[in-house]
Amino acid sequence: MIKNRKIDLVILVPYFILSVIGLLEIYSASSYRLMVTDEYSLSLLYRQFIFIIISLTIIGVTFFIKLEYLLHPLFIKGGLIVSFLLLIMVKVGFFAVTVNGAQRWISIGGLQFQPSEIIVIFLILYLASYFKNKNITNVKLTKPFIITGLATGLVLLQPKISGAFMIIVIVAVIIWAAAIPVEKGIMGIGLFLMGIILIASIVLILGENNLLPTFFSHAYNRISIVHNPFLDEHGYGYQMANSYYALYNGGFLGLGLGNSLTKQGYLPEAETDFIFSIISEELGLLGAIFVLFLIFVVCLRIFQKSIQCKDQQLSLVLIGFGTLILIQSSINVASVLGLIPMTGVPLPFVSYGGTSYLILSFALGICLNIISRKNLYLLKE
Repeated sequence: MIKNRKIDLVILVPYFILSVIGLLEIYSASSYRLMVTDEYSLSLLYRQFIFIIISLTIIGVTFFIKLEYLLHPLFIKGGLIVSFLLLIMVKVGFFAVTVNGAQRWISIGGLQFQPSEIIVIFLILYLASYFKNKNITNVKLTKPFIITGLATGLVLLQPKISGAFMIIVIVAVIIWAAAIPVEKGIMGIGLFLMGIILIASIVLILGENNLLPTFFSHAYNRISIVHNPFLDEHGYGYQMANSYYALYNGGFLGLGLGNSLTKQGYLPEAETDFIFSIISEELGLLGAIFVLFLIFVVCLRIFQKSIQCKDQQLSLVLIGFGTLILIQSSINVASVLGLIPMTGVPLPFVSYGGTSYLILSFALGICLNIISRKNLYLLKE
C-alpha cells in the first residue's frame, strides 16, 4: 500500500541540493554572456527552474505509479521502438538540429532534445527484464546484443562517441551483475564491439565522399590536444585550457558565488558541459568535492539497495540506473579535468539542459519507487 511506503530521503535530499546548486551556478555561469548579447540575464535560470518543477512532478508520478506498469513488457518495448525511431529522426533533415557541428538533437513542436539519452533508459529496463529469472548457464545473448548494438551504432553515427561508450559500459555492468558466465559475457561483448565498429566503418567508408575522416575529425582533434591543450590554446584546446584556468583560480575555497572570471567570455556555454569548472572556480575545491560527494551518495544508495533487493529484475534496474548516473558524472568530470577528451556529457542534476535532467529524474523516480517497497529486500534497515 502507498501509505506504508516512504520516499528515500538519502536519495531525494542530495538530488534537491544538487538541483539548487545547479540552478545558482547556471545563473552565475550564463548571466554575463546573456547580458553581453542583450538577452535577459535570468532567462536560463527561469528555464532550468521550470525543468526542476517538471522533474519533481515526474518523480512524484513515477514514485506513486504501480511498478507493474513501469516494468510492463509493452511499455518497455514501446519505449524502445519510439527511442529507435527518434534516433533515426536525428538524421532526417526536417527534424534534425545541428549544434556546434554535431547532429544529435531533434526538434518536435519547438522542443529540442537528444534521443540518445532516452534510449539508454529503455535499454536498461529491457536488459533487466530480459535477464530476470534466466538460466544463466544457457542464457542467449544474441537478441539483447543485436538491440544494444543497433542502438550503440545509431548513437555512434550521430556522432556521439561518449554516448556509445556509456551504453557499452552499462551493458557490460548489467551482464556482470546478472552473473552471466565470464567466457560467454566476454565473447558476447567482443562480438558486440566488433559488430558496431564494422557497421559504422562500412557506412562511413562507403558513404558519400568517404565520411570516415569527416565524421570523427572532431574526436581526433580533441584527442590530439588532451595531453596539453595549451599547444593550441586558441584553437581546439581553447575550452580545456580555460577550464584549467578556472580550476586554478578557484583554489581551495573559491572566488565566491558569482565571481568567476572565466565565465566572462573565456569559457563558451559554461552552464552546460563545463559547469563543474565554474563550480570549482567559485566554490573552490571544497565546493567541488561536496558536489561530487552528493552524486556519490545517490549512486551508493542505489547500489546498496540493488544488492539488498531479492528481485532479479528490480536489482538490475537499480544497478543500471546507478551506473548511468555514475558513469555520466565520471565522464563529465574527467573531461573537465583533462583526463579524457571533451565529450559534451552534462553533469547529472547540475548542468543546464532539459533532456538529461528530465530523463535522469524519471530514472530516479523509478529507483525511489523500487526502494520504497520494503517487502522486496533481503535485509532490513
